[in-house]
Amino acid sequence: MLLAAICAISAIWACWAFAGIGANPANDSRLINKPLEGYRNDRATRCDKQMPKGTEALKSWLGRHTDGSFWGSYRCEKWSKASYSLHAESRAIDWAMDSRNSAIKRQAMKLIQKRWLARDRRGNDNALARRMGIQGIIYNCRSWYGGDGGLGRYSYCFKDNGKRKKHLDPTAAHMDHIHVELSDRGAKKKTSFWRSGIR
Repeated sequence: MLLAAICAISAIWACWAFAGIGANPANDSRLINKPLEGYRNDRATRCDKQMPKGTEALKSWLGRHTDGSFWGSYRCEKWSKASYSLHAESRAIDWAMDSRNSAIKRQAMKLIQKRWLARDRRGNDNALARRMGIQGIIYNCRSWYGGDGGLGRYSYCFKDNGKRKKHLDPTAAHMDHIHVELSDRGAKKKTSFWRSGIR
């Protein structure tokens, strides 16, 4: 009897530990009737190490709702003469959630597919991502860069014939963390989610 009670308590604790994401905020009464943001692809144009208010807010939100941890936002990466990584403007967060841990992977995929990229109850694709000002996501060899639909293949991980490469670097493949990109308005905390007061 005691063993059964301990098992039941353990099961409840396990469910609680990974239940922090909660219901989809996109369906909240404070948001559902507000105008929904369109898709954005705001490119970085410089290096600026100061963390924007929206990046700080997303970092805090992830800390409250997931069992991951902050790996950083700023890196002054310049890809070409006129092309920068969004990390250069601190408009991208790397959030540690290792896909090789099955429980963490389930939570990360729930966050991405059942919250950020889910339809709201009005049928709008990717509603929470758009309301937060998220314009890009990479995780576990999958990626999304705005537009209707969900995760596609992340090019680093796949050959031209579509087969997945072997011996991938887990960080370059984003297997050990979620990479999340914010639009200019998302980074400035000016999208509907951040204005709503939802936490």
